[in-house]
Amino acid sequence: MLFSIVMLLFIFIVGLVTGSFLNVVILRTVSGESIVFPGSKCPKCQTPLKWYHNIPVLSFIFLRGKCGFCHEKISWQYPLVELLTGIIFILLFLKFCNPFDILFGLDVVNPITYFQLVNYVFGLVFACLFIVIAGTDIKEMQVSDAHTYSLIGAGVIYSIVMAAWNLIVYKNEVGMPELDFKFIMTCPVFYSIGAAIICFVFVEGLRRISSFLLKVETFGEGDAYIAAGIGAVFGALLGNSALYSSSFLNILYVLFAIFVLSAILPIFFIFPIYMKKLYTQKNWFMFCGVIAFIVYAAAYMYAKNLGWLENNIALYSSTIVLALLGLLLCKELVMGIKNHTSDGIPCPYGPALVGAAMIALLFLKIF
Repeated sequence: MLFSIVMLLFIFIVGLVTGSFLNVVILRTVSGESIVFPGSKCPKCQTPLKWYHNIPVLSFIFLRGKCGFCHEKISWQYPLVELLTGIIFILLFLKFCNPFDILFGLDVVNPITYFQLVNYVFGLVFACLFIVIAGTDIKEMQVSDAHTYSLIGAGVIYSIVMAAWNLIVYKNEVGMPELDFKFIMTCPVFYSIGAAIICFVFVEGLRRISSFLLKVETFGEGDAYIAAGIGAVFGALLGNSALYSSSFLNILYVLFAIFVLSAILPIFFIFPIYMKKLYTQKNWFMFCGVIAFIVYAAAYMYAKNLGWLENNIALYSSTIVLALLGLLLCKELVMGIKNHTSDGIPCPYGPALVGAAMIALLFLKIF
């Protein structure tokens, strides 16, 4: 048990330190500075920081969230990114490496194989890129080409490494396989590149169609490249998995689920802000309409679960009312975007897409 605790604590500390570096990458990507030089400094007074000002999380606590020189408030981004990275490092370790010793209900220590270690390292690379992309997009609605291209490249490189690994193992155990069409269709590189292209076309197509219909930018230009990176990563991961590599459609189903989840996630963050904005603007029609739709939808689901809508007339009529309410709200929302927005309202889809991908990376069963 002691060994497990020490190991997990070490991984968590490494994650905290890495998170501190990711903060630098996020901030200096936004400012356009080098991530190497100059050294860490206060973004407000530009004073170079002492080494003890850079201790992850602890420095923020000891300084009480203020700069040690100018006493301006330090953004909560710093400790949050550090803690998030540390937690992710542990979760990915438990995912890709066998849990060990009695702390996890085992009597003996399970050795970590090279295969597990390689997958863990690549998992960390993917997660760090996800954090950086989401951080810059949230902070300044800016997506760096260097980060999205790195994500695409990391996914393709992982697929190449796994393809070479599988080829060596197969050759040693069975013999050299025939390099035919069947071999290509089982190669992780094929899945990685194919998924990247499909995801890019899908999101870019949505962006262009919605922009044409609404006459405003509804997605950021970098979202399609983020989607391509996610496609490259999960195409490689799932293409190397016996659970998904039997059919490219299985991988597309998982990627579609990630897109659906990315559409749901913003609701939890944007909805309260949106309702507050309606209330402030005294847009009572939309404000009351949204509340009515939520109440009616909840009542509809409750009644359906209790079997109150078994009668076809009751079922069809209540479903039509629900659909009409939803369509009415969508119409008002679209008209509001077209009539009251001059510069467009870029949808915060990039962070949501990355968040959904991170959830899938942490909890989706791959091997």
